[in-house]
Amino acid sequence: MSNTLISLKKKFSAFLAKNKNKKFVICPHSKADIDAISSAYGLASAFKNSVIALPDDLNESAKTLVKYLGIRYELLSDLDKSKFDGMIVADTSAYTLIKPAKDWNVVTIIDHHKANGRDMSAPTEIFDEMSPSCAEIVANIIPKINDEKIAFALACGIVADTARFKNGREKTFETLAKLIKTSKSTYLEILDYSEPELTVDAKVAVMRAFKRMTYTVVANYVIATSETGSNESDTAAHLSNIVDVAFVASYKEMEGECRMSARGRKTISVPLNEVCKTVAVSLGGNGGGHAKAAGLSVPKGDPGIVLKRCVEEFIGRIR
Repeated sequence: MSNTLISLKKKFSAFLAKNKNKKFVICPHSKADIDAISSAYGLASAFKNSVIALPDDLNESAKTLVKYLGIRYELLSDLDKSKFDGMIVADTSAYTLIKPAKDWNVVTIIDHHKANGRDMSAPTEIFDEMSPSCAEIVANIIPKINDEKIAFALACGIVADTARFKNGREKTFETLAKLIKTSKSTYLEILDYSEPELTVDAKVAVMRAFKRMTYTVVANYVIATSETGSNESDTAAHLSNIVDVAFVASYKEMEGECRMSARGRKTISVPLNEVCKTVAVSLGGNGGGHAKAAGLSVPKGDPGIVLKRCVEEFIGRIR
């Protein structure tokens, strides 16, 4: 185990020793994906009196895993915060992705995203920007995992957020091997729930976005953009299997904001998290993520303008 992980494990163990019997809300980011919900599920195993609560609905891929494992959760809006000792945040450190957290006592944050999108703080912070997934951090800081379902969930989180190890590290494979053994499952079984089949509606949404796609070629990079009504992250992920960089935006009427997902192939040199952060802040929003997978949200933002600015910012950073 690296010095960083040893330090984080000690920090978490100290927090756990003082607080394991308290009642916390364990909350992942908005539209929680597989990595986020599996991390929350793993953390809940260490705090037996706590509950998992979501700021809104799960994303489609996470729903499949939650149904399979029977993961129980509440909606954050249904809870009375006076009945809890605070909130543990998983897989984000940005209020943009958990807006209600501003009204809660955030006691701990566990996150692997870059600091340039961070505006949240807590007395205990477990940050590892080198970790390709939050699930990997959780698997290495919580007490020994003996539960098959928790091991399965965290393994799925690792496989999903590394996009089948496109951004894995040596520790990733070591951690996954232990989880697979504990889960008594095969890698193929885990892969089925890490990359579940898209629903028919999602497939249609992605294909429609493909029809609206435009692209430009700059410095041997093929940069694609598209607008969609939903499934912007799915569309960006599939597009990036073909093009070098994909920016896909949608406007969410209920939330009153534009959300944009960015995905890049391993060959790109421009950090997409920095592109998203710069563009979002300039338009009154926030963004961040990883070098090859990032996103942003802009209140009342126009998808066309957001996409145009992202392409311009990306091109301006090409060296």
